[in-house]
Amino acid sequence: MEKTEKQEKKSFLDRIRKYIPYIFTGFVLLCIGLSMIGNFFDIRLRVDGEKIDTMYRLTDLLFATPAGVSTQIYFILVYLAFPLLGCAFVFLGRFHNNFYVVSVLLFLLAGISSILSKDVTAAALSAINEMSYSTHDVFFCFILPTITFFVASLFALVIGSSKITISVSDITEMGVLVGLALALNFVKIVQLGETGGSINFQMLPLFILALRKGPLKGFVGAGIAYGLITCITDGYGIATYPFDYLIGMGSTCVLGFFTPFIFGKNQTNYNIKGEIFLLVGGAVSSFFRFIGGCTSSMVIYGYSFAAAAAYNVLYVFVSGAIAIAVLMAIYGPFIRVNNRFPSK
Repeated sequence: MEKTEKQEKKSFLDRIRKYIPYIFTGFVLLCIGLSMIGNFFDIRLRVDGEKIDTMYRLTDLLFATPAGVSTQIYFILVYLAFPLLGCAFVFLGRFHNNFYVVSVLLFLLAGISSILSKDVTAAALSAINEMSYSTHDVFFCFILPTITFFVASLFALVIGSSKITISVSDITEMGVLVGLALALNFVKIVQLGETGGSINFQMLPLFILALRKGPLKGFVGAGIAYGLITCITDGYGIATYPFDYLIGMGSTCVLGFFTPFIFGKNQTNYNIKGEIFLLVGGAVSSFFRFIGGCTSSMVIYGYSFAAAAAYNVLYVFVSGAIAIAVLMAIYGPFIRVNNRFPSK
């Protein structure tokens, strides 16, 4: 009798899980649709000391070109392409957990780009008309999709995490690598300014974590665990966590997607293919960290995009390059250690 009840309960939960991607997609599409109803944001033009405000709707920016074709493409990517692809990868997650990580990254990218969209529009209008445009007010229709994208990324992460098993050995290894990264974070080769940027070796153990444990566990270990601890110890405020730490440190998980090409079945020593994928994976990971850092500089510290990019490029790519160079140097011994102590 008990066994039958358990089987019925399990069957009911399985049926619910089957419809989760549909509910998830419907929720995302509904929020995007609602955001097209009212005003999105207000762009202010200053002419001879006079202020002229223009209200923009999302439909104007998606289906017309008030700020140029390139800005229209930007809005299509942020508010249509990235979210739809994110939903598609949630459906594909039933075949492989790594697809959930792709969904998480796509929604995070959409959320970050959504925050920056008003500044992108103002900059594009200034470039086209050679006049002084700036952002003024944002409205509920702007806030709704932005929050939706971040909630969707968290939801995709929760779904993916529910389908993995973290063993004692996983926890131990992740704890050791996170602890090593934390220690290396205090060994700064160069400190850039007072806003936290520095060149150090912290990305090295996080890259190893992603290679050993894969993208999903890599994101949990680097973005959530290590990111939160480092955010607290760095002392720059919890407001910096989403961009500088969750996305910035969590971006190292991208290297985990390249693990099958770096640690092939018959690989026992250095090889060109593995070195190339290490380089490419490290570059993509560093790029995502760069995007997170730029967004933090613009949102929290009020930098322009040019200033944020100039500041973050100095330490993000240099730190990433140092970590990847070390990995490429120890690639041969690393393969042998990985073959001797494989990790799923």
